[in-house]
Amino acid sequence: MAGATLERKLMMARSTRVEFALATRADDAEIRRLLRENPTSGQIALTFEREPDYFVDSDWPGSEKQTIIAREDGRVVCVGNCCLRQRFVNGKACRVGYLGGLRLDRRVAGRFDILRRGYEFFRALQSNSPADYYFTSIAADNQPARKFLERGLPGMPTYEFAGEFVTALLPVKRQRRIQTALKVETADFEEVLSFLGRQGRQYQLAEYWTAQELTFLSTLGLGVEQFQCVRVDGHVAAVATIWDQRAFKQTVIQGYARGLAFARPLLNLAGRLLSTPRLPPHGSTMAHAFVSHMAINMEKPEAFTALIAHLLESLAGRGIEFLTLGCAATDPRLRLLRGKWRGREYLSRIYLVRWPECGGSVRELDARCLGPEVAAL
Repeated sequence: MAGATLERKLMMARSTRVEFALATRADDAEIRRLLRENPTSGQIALTFEREPDYFVDSDWPGSEKQTIIAREDGRVVCVGNCCLRQRFVNGKACRVGYLGGLRLDRRVAGRFDILRRGYEFFRALQSNSPADYYFTSIAADNQPARKFLERGLPGMPTYEFAGEFVTALLPVKRQRRIQTALKVETADFEEVLSFLGRQGRQYQLAEYWTAQELTFLSTLGLGVEQFQCVRVDGHVAAVATIWDQRAFKQTVIQGYARGLAFARPLLNLAGRLLSTPRLPPHGSTMAHAFVSHMAINMEKPEAFTALIAHLLESLAGRGIEFLTLGCAATDPRLRLLRGKWRGREYLSRIYLVRWPECGGSVRELDARCLGPEVAAL
């Protein structure tokens, strides 16, 4: 019965005209308004905001960000984007699109025809020069989105589950100090670029970083002089940096599910004792920074421990409460992390997205671990 009802909603007559277009800078204010006003669903309701400029990263070298908007009666009611960049697939650099930022205005909630037509618009847009692969991530507890996108409904692309992904939030305060004899130092630019390439090939969907990209990131608050490394026996064994993106990208707490809201004071009290992250109050912007460009020689796990410990300690007094990093659920780096630090984890699901003539399949991937750069999604 529920399936039949959903099908009728998808096929219902369009009583008003909805127009689709590629967004331009003239649409900036409307897009940011839509992102502010429409939180995700789940145990924690979040808005992923892009203040003060949605298009701040539009000049990223080697990247093409296509944002599609839907207007109804002159008002933007839906937005979604695809960021096309070079990423590693099966050890080779491929043109890969990340589908993200999908939001439907609450005023048209349930209007699945808008989403379907938006995907059809995107498919036509990609037909002349499709990427090798497309992928996306969905919060594991976002049941409405999963139910809709996983069903393979007419006019929609196929969502193929590729694996689970864990985003970990480590509290900056109250972490036990890690004693290590390894030294953390500022990394050499060329060494960083080479090491990122060697390690990136070992993961699916990892970023293929270029010198131009690393240099460009200084316009987004990440200077090349901020990269840190650990050497073992004279060779680079670990590289990473901290990227505070709050100046252009914010995650805002818009509410908690009833049970979690009731338990939040007790959980926060327990967190003080157990050194786990607190649940911030409603309306607050998460005071977090990303571990980005993380590359580790897993034959030298002690280098990973030394580097993360150093990054946590370096955040003292900088107004940052959490250090955020992401790993696939099967990634050995996640086991190392859990063995040394306590944090809060959020589970999402990675999917490859494809149409019959557009995009690759999960069946084409070899056994390498998923490794998208969480700070770049």
